Amino acid sequence: MKLWQKISIISILVLLLVVTLCSSFLLLYAKNHILEITIENLRIEQQNLERSFLEILEYYLRGETNPVALRSGAKYCFSQFAKETSVLIFEGEALYSAININPWDITPIKDDHGQQESLKRIDNRNIYIAGSRVPTTIDDYYVYVVKDITGIYNKIISMAWWFSLFSITGIALGTFLIILLVNKTLRPLTNLKNTTGRIAIGEYGERANIHSKDEVGELAKDFNSMAEAIELHIKELEDKAQRLRLFIDGVTHEFKTPMTSMLIHTDTLLSMDLDEENKTLSLLHIHEQCRWLERLTQKLLKLTALEEEVDKSPESIEELFLDVSNTMAETLAKRNISLKTYSSVERLNLDYDLIKSLLINLLDNASKASKLGQHIELKAYGRTIEVKDFGIGISKEEIDHIMDPFYRVDSSRSKGKGGSGLGLALVERIAHGHDAQIFIHSEIGEGTSFQIKFPP
Repeated sequence: MKLWQKISIISILVLLLVVTLCSSFLLLYAKNHILEITIENLRIEQQNLERSFLEILEYYLRGETNPVALRSGAKYCFSQFAKETSVLIFEGEALYSAININPWDITPIKDDHGQQESLKRIDNRNIYIAGSRVPTTIDDYYVYVVKDITGIYNKIISMAWWFSLFSITGIALGTFLIILLVNKTLRPLTNLKNTTGRIAIGEYGERANIHSKDEVGELAKDFNSMAEAIELHIKELEDKAQRLRLFIDGVTHEFKTPMTSMLIHTDTLLSMDLDEENKTLSLLHIHEQCRWLERLTQKLLKLTALEEEVDKSPESIEELFLDVSNTMAETLAKRNISLKTYSSVERLNLDYDLIKSLLINLLDNASKASKLGQHIELKAYGRTIEVKDFGIGISKEEIDHIMDPFYRVDSSRSKGKGGSGLGLALVERIAHGHDAQIFIHSEIGEGTSFQIKFPP
């Protein structure tokens, strides 16, 4: 059962209970009030009739002793004030009765003093009786007022029906208004639910509309804050997943150069009869490449996946350039490209293995863009390391995208030369880890220059 249905049912039940109790109370109050007024009027009528009858009886029949004259006189005197509700009883006989019921059904007066009354059900009619004994110097008379108040009860029953009709109408109208207003009041919650559903299927940019400043509006505001936090968290997870993917692809990419070098040396060891010194040099080279690859893998994991701060220390640029030259020597020789190095800087604050990987990637790209017999320059000056080739160059439109992962320049850099589009993305990540800036200058047909400028 939905929330609006629960609230509507509870509200309708409360309305039904309140209307029923109030109607019952008002009906009971009205009934008692009407009966009290009616009975009080009949009491007064009986008292007035008794007093008037006693006064005229004493006036006209004082000293009269003839029984027949007394009866006739009493009847005449009573008739002067009697109404259709009046009854006069003398010695068990009804001297006067204008009612259409048997006078003997009237309850006799048992008390010698005071007015007595009763309410009887006679012939399916509600009969009210009020009477008292009227003592005189001659004899005792009994004066009654007998009133059929069935009509009063019928009016009360009719009023009860009208009360019921009005109550049912009010409950029906209240039910309609409750359902309408509950639906309208809970509409923001419905919208919030729909927004939640859209977010659940991946539309993380959805937000709830805030229409009021009440609790529902505050809930929508808190929900939007939660949705923003979730969206940010999702973006962080997606970014972390992207970094992990980049790490995996990057490590695969970085395996290429040392693996090529190790394959060449292993092939040499297997196919050629070398002396012990050359064998040892080849094994040392393979061992060094393996150690470098191990260190590089760990550092790339920290850099691309965990985004930890790069551990920098003053490193010799001359040793770095020599190491890079030795690593790239076979690849460059295979492509008939020469490497020229120059450094006017002794040391720079950097991570040796990561910057070595950066330079190898730049030299590898430069060799792919160069023609047979051309050379590449690797220079260090001030706080800048530069890799420059004199190859085919890069168009200005593509320079803005070459750092994107898996982007390939539509040239011989990628066609047929095994380019994956990851090298420059790793270059940018490594430079960023060193707080260094990358400047690219290129002209079609004249070559490309990559400048890595380190912070002070």
